[in-house]
Amino acid sequence: MFLLYELLLVPSFLLVFYISPSRKSTQASLYFVIWTQIGSFLVLCVVLYIIMSSGCTSIFLIKNFIFSDVETLLLSIFLFFGFGFKVPVWPFHYWLTKTHVEAPSGFSMYLSGFLVKTALYGFYKIIDIFSFESNSVLFSTICAIGIIDASLKMWGQTDLKKLVAYGTVQEMNIIYLVFCWGNSHNVIGGILFCITHACLSTFMFYLVDCIYRRYHTRSVLEISGLLEKTPNLGCCVLLMCVLYSGLPGTLKFTSEFYILSSFFEITPFFSILVVFVANCLGLIGFSKSWYNVTFGMSLMHGSGKQKIQKLMDLTLKEFFIFFILTFTLVLFCFMSNFNF
Repeated sequence: MFLLYELLLVPSFLLVFYISPSRKSTQASLYFVIWTQIGSFLVLCVVLYIIMSSGCTSIFLIKNFIFSDVETLLLSIFLFFGFGFKVPVWPFHYWLTKTHVEAPSGFSMYLSGFLVKTALYGFYKIIDIFSFESNSVLFSTICAIGIIDASLKMWGQTDLKKLVAYGTVQEMNIIYLVFCWGNSHNVIGGILFCITHACLSTFMFYLVDCIYRRYHTRSVLEISGLLEKTPNLGCCVLLMCVLYSGLPGTLKFTSEFYILSSFFEITPFFSILVVFVANCLGLIGFSKSWYNVTFGMSLMHGSGKQKIQKLMDLTLKEFFIFFILTFTLVLFCFMSNFNF
């Protein structure tokens, strides 16, 4: 499992390094490799210690091996930070935002929609061996700081792609917190949130790519009147904000309901803090930039890029992709309610 987990790094590095041949993209790919390898080294130390202590490599046999309380605590800390570099948790998330900004949009969708989920799976798979409740104050505090930090950072972003990157960092810290607390009710919500994040982050990064191909910029300061110039694209922006806000009838609402209801039973104050920061403070900071882009006054007689008045609206292919992602985020909501 560890070898396959590491082999995913090779094509990911090559995509960033060769598809975006610029100095900044090269630096971003090096950040990506260095930070994720630091985390992989910690995970490798844990894997080697488990194999040496238990004398086997089968997960089913290792579950029957009894580790001491000190061993369990130290191994859990190593696993938390080892996989946390790729999730990423605070304060190791700066490589992710830099990689998202410099990498092509296709890689951003792959990175956010799939690659970071492998770290969540690896953490849950190995931490399950110890049968250890990893809801310590240290883990909860780090994830909470990550949620607060990402929510506050969204207020001052002018690059749409970096804004979306911080939005995904906020959601990934919530999901990581879910897997740290680890009871069955939380895990159901965590799996649903993983599906939500994969589809929603793909939606957001593809939307930024559609805007960039028309305006040749991602700056909030240079884009305005999106709903007037490209009505269908502007409607997709509003739809994305609705899906991100977790409106009832969407998959994000269902997954957050599972997570926060179980959190409230364990610690009411902490769950209220997460709701306020993520669904109020972070949501306002995320949405205000998109509303300025969508409803901002179009400069008809300016100079530079704002001179362009006639822009091509969504193509049939782009509209179909947005429809599939929206349909998934709504359909899975009702399917999850039916199954659970």
